[in-house]
Amino acid sequence: MKVDVHAHYYPEKYADCLKGFGANTVSTVQAPGAELSLEQRIELLDRFNIRVQVLCVGAHQPYFAGVSEATTAARLANDLYAEVRLKYRGRFEVFATLPLPHVDAALKELERAMDVLGVVGVNFGCSVAGSPLDDRTFEPVFAELDRRGAVLFLHPVGAGCGPFLADYGLEFPLGAPFEDSIAALRLVVSGMIHRYPRIRVIVPHLGGTLPFLKMRLDGSLGGRTEYKPSEYLKRLWFDTVNENVASLHCARDAYGADRLLFGTDFPHVFGARFERCTSYIQQSDLPEEEKTAILDRNAQTLLGLADR
Repeated sequence: MKVDVHAHYYPEKYADCLKGFGANTVSTVQAPGAELSLEQRIELLDRFNIRVQVLCVGAHQPYFAGVSEATTAARLANDLYAEVRLKYRGRFEVFATLPLPHVDAALKELERAMDVLGVVGVNFGCSVAGSPLDDRTFEPVFAELDRRGAVLFLHPVGAGCGPFLADYGLEFPLGAPFEDSIAALRLVVSGMIHRYPRIRVIVPHLGGTLPFLKMRLDGSLGGRTEYKPSEYLKRLWFDTVNENVASLHCARDAYGADRLLFGTDFPHVFGARFERCTSYIQQSDLPEEEKTAILDRNAQTLLGLADR
């Protein structure tokens, strides 16, 4: 059986809330599997032996300038997700969203989400309203996540990595893995990973470009931290949203199989791509023990699913 740590759910109430506050909402063109009901989704999960799917809002974060709008949207999303978790007990878990960049409101919602709603972790964008995650403004939130030993799942928000992506719709196909890379590497080089070692950070898409650039980064940045960046990156976890065995091998060699977690990016990845995303790990020539760890055991341990 498999545990999918990277999946999304877009309730109509939440989409309407975001739209009412002036944000763009997800479309079925962007997420072709979004039209499936939760019952149909469970049928799909059963077909591919996916026992648990962890839901988050992903790119559609409630990062509004007004604290009232941000708080209202975050609470609504978390409540809707909690309802799904309770209704389909055992099939869905939740990464909560927080009303950033408003730190006090975020701390209150973090407490409610973890202590009352029973989420398994928190989902941040790879940046927050144009600010990097290592911005000192967010230190109190990281400190509380560290105190709790919480899981933090990162996700691109469409910020891209430069000015030349929009013309061809490259913000997510190309920009997203660079967002992953930049966010994770900034957490390392800024010292955030060192200061808050109990936070268990998950980076999506096999860490973007980081496995491929391991030697270059160590050579160029190795003198800025006590250890080489690659050693700090081994303290993080990385989901397997990809469809390429060579990329999987690169990430496994860079981080170790114990740091990889199965993910699908459903409903954005759907149809034939979903099938490839769920099968390419099993089709690889990794040892069977490593395949089992990546598909199931690593996530169960990290998220404490056996205790739930």
